[in-house]
Amino acid sequence: MGHLSAIDLFGYWLGIFLTFAILSFLYKDNPVYKIAEHLFIGVSIGYVVTLQYFDVIKPKLVENLAEGNLRYLIGLALALMLFVKAVSKRWSWLGRYPIGFVVGFYAGLQINGVQADLTKQMEPAMSSVVVDKVNVNADPAEALQLLPGMNPSIAKRIVEVRAEKPFASIDEIDEIPGLPQWQLDDLEEARGAFNGLDAQASVSSGDTFWFGTFAKLLMLMGLIASLVYFYFSVEHKGAIGKVSRFGVWVLMIGFGAAFGYTVQGRLALAIGRALDVLGRDKDPALAAQIDGGVVAVISIVVIVGGIVAWELLLRRRRESDTNK
Repeated sequence: MGHLSAIDLFGYWLGIFLTFAILSFLYKDNPVYKIAEHLFIGVSIGYVVTLQYFDVIKPKLVENLAEGNLRYLIGLALALMLFVKAVSKRWSWLGRYPIGFVVGFYAGLQINGVQADLTKQMEPAMSSVVVDKVNVNADPAEALQLLPGMNPSIAKRIVEVRAEKPFASIDEIDEIPGLPQWQLDDLEEARGAFNGLDAQASVSSGDTFWFGTFAKLLMLMGLIASLVYFYFSVEHKGAIGKVSRFGVWVLMIGFGAAFGYTVQGRLALAIGRALDVLGRDKDPALAAQIDGGVVAVISIVVIVGGIVAWELLLRRRRESDTNK
C-alpha cells in the first residue's frame, strides 16, 4: 500500500482528536467539547444543505424551470412562503399554508405506512399457533436457510441431494457429500432436540416444532394481555386485573429489550471507534502510517492541558470578580 497523502493523514489524526474531544464531556462541559460539537453540527448542516441542493433543488427545481416547466414555480412559492415569518411579522400568516400542505401530505403518507405495518403485525397473530417443522425433503431452499447452521450454499446442496435420494433421517443432514468440512461442522454444532436443527427440521410433513409453538403461543398471550391493559372501559379488577398486570410485565420486558438493544448498539459503535483509533480494523501498513496509539496519547495530553488551562482561567476570573 502506498503512503497516505498529507490531507488523508491529517483527516485520520483529526478524527482521533475529535473522538477524545467528544469524550471530554464525561468530565464536564468544556471548550474542547464545544469546539468538537460545533464542528460536527456545522459539517452536518453543510453536508445536508449540499445534498439537498444537488439531490432536490437542482434536479427538481432549477433544471425543470430551465426546461420551461413553470408549474414548479408553485413549489418555489410555497418554499419561499416558509421564510416570510423571518422577514415580516405582518405577513407571517402566509407560512401557514405551506406548513399545512407539508403536514397534511406527510400525514397521509404515514397513515398508509402505519396501516401496512399494522397489517404485518396482525398476520402472525391471526395465523395458526402450531408451528410445523421444516421438511428438508419438500420445502424450498428459502425455508431451509432459516434453520440453525444453514446458509444458502448448504440449502442449495440439500435440494440437489434430495432430488436424487430423499433423506431418511435428520442424522444424514450433517453427512451431506460435497460440502466443505467447516460447513459440516456448523451443521453438527446446530443439532439439538430443544431448539436446534433436530427440533426445527424433519424428513416428513406434519411434525410439530414444540418450542416454536410454545413461543408463538406465549407471544399471542402477551399481545392479548398488553391490549387488555389499554382497555379502560372495564375496571381492572379480578381476572381482567390479573391479565392486565401480565400485560404490564410484557410491555416492560419489551421496553427493556428495546433499551438493551439500543445500549448494545451504542457499545458496538464505541468498540468500532476504539478499533479504528488503535488501527485494528486497518491494513498493518496503513495503521503504521497513522500510528493511532501515539496520536491518541498526544490528543489526550492536548485536551487535558486545554481543560486545565480553562479551569485556571475560570478560577482567576472568579477571584477577580470576588476582589471587585
